[in-house]
Amino acid sequence: MFFRCAHRAPSAEQAGRPAIKKGNKSFVVDIHCHRECAPATEMMKAEAEKVGYAALSFGSALTKEVNQQQLLDIRPKMESLDERLADMDSMGVDIQAISIAPYQYYYWADAEVGRDVSRIINDDLAGAVATHSDRFVALGTIPLQNTELAVAELERCIEELGFKGVEINSQVAGDELSSPRLAPFFAKAEELGAVIFIHTAGFTHPGRFTEHYFINLIGHPVEATLAISHLIFDGVMERHPGLKIVIAHGGGYLPAYAGRMDHAYRARKDVREGLPNPPSEYLKRFYFDTMVFEPDQLEFLIKKYGAEQILLGTDYPYDMGESDPVGLVSRVNGLSEKDYASICGGNAATLLNLSKD
Repeated sequence: MFFRCAHRAPSAEQAGRPAIKKGNKSFVVDIHCHRECAPATEMMKAEAEKVGYAALSFGSALTKEVNQQQLLDIRPKMESLDERLADMDSMGVDIQAISIAPYQYYYWADAEVGRDVSRIINDDLAGAVATHSDRFVALGTIPLQNTELAVAELERCIEELGFKGVEINSQVAGDELSSPRLAPFFAKAEELGAVIFIHTAGFTHPGRFTEHYFINLIGHPVEATLAISHLIFDGVMERHPGLKIVIAHGGGYLPAYAGRMDHAYRARKDVREGLPNPPSEYLKRFYFDTMVFEPDQLEFLIKKYGAEQILLGTDYPYDMGESDPVGLVSRVNGLSEKDYASICGGNAATLLNLSKD
């Protein structure tokens, strides 16, 4: 599955950075990129009207206007694999691990409807990936509003469709990911070795986030912080040490301020309750993408949590994405050739269990 593609971007040597190698092959893997499923959108129109749901409907009048225009602007990138491949070449990306657009989780739907639309999305994604199996792998979606149906679709994704994992939201219709009802999902994901890519979809308490696109700028990192914290403090990471969880957007705010949790763990028994190790010990088990925009912030994540826990991501094709992901990694001070290669592709290859054919 690894190969060398003819990038239109400058070569590593031309750009003044070390080449990324797998034997005699070069590769870069993007863990964080999206595709919209048009058949699912069409299927769910009536369901959305029935429950009063409207995607991307939060924010000021200007935010709504910008969002709607962006959907029009990026539609060719969502729909055309040729345009996607051209953009990948331009960015120097060899392989995308494609997941659905976050507004297509559909956790708000009835369980059976959620199952059906998840199957439509996953079948559509499988078809797209199959057309260029040397360039794409898939992270599916599952109907987490019903645990039994979610587990069944997870198994289908991994065992039948050949997906590498699933993308999920940071909460499920108000339920935290650490909810006891979701325990079978995490157990099955651990058993299957499936990657869980947690990508937020706004923020659950947006009252103060209306203006300035705060719902994304601040809401996404806060939501990720809450999700990670519940997975740690409610014992999910303790009970399932083999989980492979990737957090989008550099893990939100928590990785930069974990010391406060550890201090509270030592100072207060209500923080230690049921947790045999300090919170930061569990935080080190998560993987974080490079979607932090600044090399200094990326350097902090690398030094704090280790280069082996960092994966390259772009958030393609959105305006909040990174158009030069390899360049961002190359601007990190003091990064060894080995760590550079690991972050750009090696870590993702291991996590996704990609094999060289």
